[in-house]
Amino acid sequence: MPSDLSTRVTAPHDPRGRLISIFVGAVLLPSLALSYVSIEFVPQLAKANKEMGFRRAANTLADIEKDLARAAQARATEAAQAVGWERLLDGREHVIAIALETAGFDGHIFETLHLEGASALRRGWTADARSIQSPRDILEGLEPIPPRTEDAMPWVDSAGKVSGVLRFRFTPEFIRERLIPDYFAHDFPNPDQSIVVRVTGEDGSVIYETAPTRDNRFEVDRPLETPSLRGLRLALRYRDLSIEQDVRRWEMGTLALIGFIDLMLGAGLFLAYSNVQREAHLSRLKSDFVANVSHELKTPLALIRLFAETLELGRVPTEDKARQYYRVINKESQRLTQLINNILDFSRIEAGRKEYRFAPTNVGRIVSEVLEAYRFQIEQQGFELTVEVEPDLPDVEADSEALGQALLNLVNNAIKYSRDTKALALAVRGSGDRVLISVTDRGIGVPKAEQRKIFEKFYRGEASLVHETKGSGLGLSLVEHIMEAHGGSVEIDSAPGRGSTFTLVLPRSQKKKE
Repeated sequence: MPSDLSTRVTAPHDPRGRLISIFVGAVLLPSLALSYVSIEFVPQLAKANKEMGFRRAANTLADIEKDLARAAQARATEAAQAVGWERLLDGREHVIAIALETAGFDGHIFETLHLEGASALRRGWTADARSIQSPRDILEGLEPIPPRTEDAMPWVDSAGKVSGVLRFRFTPEFIRERLIPDYFAHDFPNPDQSIVVRVTGEDGSVIYETAPTRDNRFEVDRPLETPSLRGLRLALRYRDLSIEQDVRRWEMGTLALIGFIDLMLGAGLFLAYSNVQREAHLSRLKSDFVANVSHELKTPLALIRLFAETLELGRVPTEDKARQYYRVINKESQRLTQLINNILDFSRIEAGRKEYRFAPTNVGRIVSEVLEAYRFQIEQQGFELTVEVEPDLPDVEADSEALGQALLNLVNNAIKYSRDTKALALAVRGSGDRVLISVTDRGIGVPKAEQRKIFEKFYRGEASLVHETKGSGLGLSLVEHIMEAHGGSVEIDSAPGRGSTFTLVLPRSQKKKE
């Protein structure tokens, strides 16, 4: 029998192993491929988002310049209407300044303000106010003239026709102290204050800032081209995160999400794989269990039948020989009873129907009964037996039958797995509010790596003697369950070639476990 059952379970020729491989390949590999494509695509998408973010910021600055230009035109229109077209056509600065002051305007807000008549329009070009959509529409109707440093807007007469062009240029003081602050205070759409805009002059000095900033790191900037605003620059940044930081956070978050999904999928597949593998391993162990139990049942039954037939046919030469045959029949029947009890108890535990009857129990008496049951086998195999029971031990609350069965399993294992050195020692002693029952042998021992596994159901160690010796793999699992039901535990101190000491730890008093 191979010693590594897990190798057998997952062998390539095992249909269950192939099924697991197909399942993992069908789910995990496409997922990994999709994740790889996503991870390759995310940086490209992040780069596109970054470029789009800079374009949006640049467009925002362009919109701000348009809004400032419209605000300037609205102020100029209001002032021009107050001055009147005759004075505007006159064009003399002191006349216009007096008219502005008379109308309640500061006469020094304009560097220039005048009206050009129809001669400034292309011959045959007419338009009404409703057809003028932008300053570009006005410029299309003007005669070609050298570049100007003034703003231009249509002059609409009383009939609603464009009869001239109003040209103006605000003073830098008005632009800096009135126009720009009024726009950002009342007309700039920034409800959540997520955008910070700074206006600077030709020398780099800050003219206006929508919010204080920690440094001069702005995302985009733009020189203003509107004549009244020429020489100024707009700069924009986001208050909390820069465009690059925001895109980087999105990229890292997306990659982390992909990684988390892959991790969860991998964990799910690993759990599914582990469960299938464990079930396959358990199925193989159960098959081995059935084979071992069948052998365990056949051996005592064959011996009982052989010696019973010998006695029945009267082929026993002496009374001493007959008594020996009776002892063998008794021993094998006890062995058979123990095996059947183990299987029945395991079945009850698996079904959740195992019940324990707790009562004051003399531990020394339990030890004596177990040794009496195995005395013939111990003597026949030449074991050196040592028993130490501390006197005056108090009774413990225990199920005497279950406790005896646990001790019987330990003694049976000590006998089965001993090689050349035949030594068996039982010790019972008190330790505080506990009673300790120790079974010590000089057998093959248990490696450190297997000392917890041997308490698993159906598990059998990897040593060659273990596989040469038939067993069900249930004994130690039942011992652990019995001790847990008593509120105690089972401890092991063992090493290969040195033997083992199993200790049953019983509380002197404990609640009954349902």
